Amino acid sequence: MAADLIRSPAVRLLHARQDHAICLRLAASYRHRIAAGETDQREAHAWALGNARRLRLIAAELSGAN
Repeated sequence: MAADLIRSPAVRLLHARQDHAICLRLAASYRHRIAAGETDQREAHAWALGNARRLRLIAAELSGAN
């Protein structure tokens, strides 16, 4: 379990990029659902976009460290 907490910058960068891509796909899915009339998905869409932005900044910071 401790090994999961100690990750190299390259692994952290990879995970941030993967998580960013997942959040973008989630946001797109929520956007389609909102367009189809499911307006209750607006909060989830905002959450996914917010996380994607945060992860993009983390990935940019980590890529500068490599």
